[in-house]
Parts: sequence; structure tokens; C-alpha cells
Amino acid sequence: MLGNVRRRLSAAHGELQDLAAWHSLAPLATNYLPWTEGALRPGALVAILNDICLSKRELIVECGSGISTIFIARLLKEREKGRLVSLEHDCRWADFVNNQIAKEGLSERAQVVLAVLEDCSLSNFSSAWYQEDSIRAAVKPRFIDMLIVDGPPAFEEGQEFSRYPALPLLKDLLSDDCIVVVDDIDRPAEREILKRWSDETAFAFHLDFSKSLAFGKRRAPTRRRSSGKGELGQKAAESE
Repeated sequence: MLGNVRRRLSAAHGELQDLAAWHSLAPLATNYLPWTEGALRPGALVAILNDICLSKRELIVECGSGISTIFIARLLKEREKGRLVSLEHDCRWADFVNNQIAKEGLSERAQVVLAVLEDCSLSNFSSAWYQEDSIRAAVKPRFIDMLIVDGPPAFEEGQEFSRYPALPLLKDLLSDDCIVVVDDIDRPAEREILKRWSDETAFAFHLDFSKSLAFGKRRAPTRRRSSGKGELGQKAAESE
């Protein structure tokens, strides 16, 4: 009961944060983009952009493309540093976003990779996920500094756990100081996924319900060096 109250209060606080976030996004909002129902909240997008700047993220991989893809690409162009690879299963949407990237002269900094969904069975979850070979080919030779998990679609019955494979399949491609950002944590399935990841990997997660985001960092360093130099300003904690 107390947890539900906290989440409702966080959601209300998040709406206020979203209003304030528009002011932060204004310098990157150069023209109109369709803000779809599945897009990141403005406050969540600002949190991601802040971390890219403060932690000097070099290679960013995004599961699910959209308005966030364009905003991140605009920021990377402004910084004259970094690259974004966005995975998309819908060919028409991938074409739309790639066309927008080209139109704005952002192709040097971002690309949408068409990755079809194929059967994937991991740790008692059976669902379709992006074709792994196309992902690995797109990110070589660097390690990933930020992984944003906002796809594949997980809102329909039977698809609730479709995002689970992201961390188990890509963990060997993540830099030591990589941050894993997960959207839609207001849904029970996403919180269950985070618990599984905390149990099964070296990552621990902090949940921010005001942004509907979770932020994950490694509990302990590994031998692999980061491709960036920044530190996460927010201490990761165990998911609840």
C-alpha cells in the first residue's frame, strides 16, 4: 500500500518535472517531431541527455527508436562527439526516423538499425527480441557506454517480458561504467525484469518513478575499461 502511494506521489511530481523539462529541451527542439504515446517523458529525456553530457558517453545504444533518437542525435552533433545506434523492428518507422536524421544532417552521429524480432528464450522468459547479429555488427568495435531499454513493444498481453533479453544478451558489450536506462517502470513486468537482472547480473538499479525510469550500474568493476571517463552522479541501489 505504501509503495503504491509513493508511486502515485512520484507520478504527480513527474508531471511537474515534465513541464520544467520542456525549458531544458527548448535549445534542441529545432522543429516539430511527432511525440508518440510510447515516447519517453520529457523529464526522462532530460535525465538521459544530462547523463550523456556529464558522464561523457561515447557509444549509446537505444532499444526502440523515436523522438528520443532525434534529441540525442542533436545533442551529440552539438557536442561533436559520440554515436547513437537505435534498434527498430518496424521498417516504416525506421525509415521515418532515419530520414529525419538525414534531413537534419545527423547521420554522422546517429543511425537507426532495422533489427527484426526473432524468437528468444532466456531464463524462463520466452519472447521475441531484436536480431542479435545485426546489433553486434552495428556496435563494433567499441563497448556500449549507455544502453536505453525502451523496446521492443511490451504493452500487449503475452509481450510483457519482451524487454528481458536486453541485458543478458548485451552485457558482454557494455563498458565498465556503462549505465543501463529502463523506461516504463510503472508497469509490473518491467519491475520484475529489473529484479531478475539484479539477481542474475552484476548490475544494481535505482528506480525513479517520477520519470518512470530505472538507472543501473555495475556493483563492482570488471577488467574491461570504459570508453568514456565519466562517473554516474546518482548512486545505483537495489531494485525494490
